[in-house]
Amino acid sequence: MDWKSRGIELHHGDCRDWLDSVTADAVITDPPYGIAHNTNYTRFTGGLSDHRNFETPIAGDDEPFDPSPFMRFKKVILWGANCFSDRLPMGTWLVWCKRRDNQIGTFMSDCEVAWQKGGHGVYLHRHIWNGFDRESERGKTIHPTQKPVALMRWCIERLKLKPGSTIFDPYMGSAPVAQAAIELGHRYIGIEKDAKHFATAVKRIESLNMLAA
Repeated sequence: MDWKSRGIELHHGDCRDWLDSVTADAVITDPPYGIAHNTNYTRFTGGLSDHRNFETPIAGDDEPFDPSPFMRFKKVILWGANCFSDRLPMGTWLVWCKRRDNQIGTFMSDCEVAWQKGGHGVYLHRHIWNGFDRESERGKTIHPTQKPVALMRWCIERLKLKPGSTIFDPYMGSAPVAQAAIELGHRYIGIEKDAKHFATAVKRIESLNMLAA
């Protein structure tokens, strides 16, 4: 099952079947970290119903993530890299602080971390994204590890890509990278293994195309 339009390609399947054939100027993705993350967030609400309850585990998260297939690409950003840093060469580290000052250290992680190929610096981006306290995209959570489009715009801008470059996202999820790529005038190839998340991604991109029509 595929969806294509205006330089955007969305594919439903296992990205490992595509890695040798994809050509792209950059990889930006939020892969399974290999931590068997529990996506049923009602454990934080005493069992009460919560729109962030995702019954399906993240595909591939029950096994160690191998970043080596992505090293052939010239420009790469991998989120969650603190969970597999022992399998990465030296590079730049990106830190996303998602909490307000008075929320630091209160519950779960204050920040999330990505590895960028090349360099050796550490750079911070602050965008509040803490439960219902969000600077953008307020409302229902549509993916258990959903990232804001604003964060992905920052990632793309860091890579200093030429207009119309192709961005590859092998773990597309709900497609925040795709939306950011479209907004910044780039091409995009995304792959998602989970059928429900793939359908969510298609719906998102179709709505963007309708707005642009």
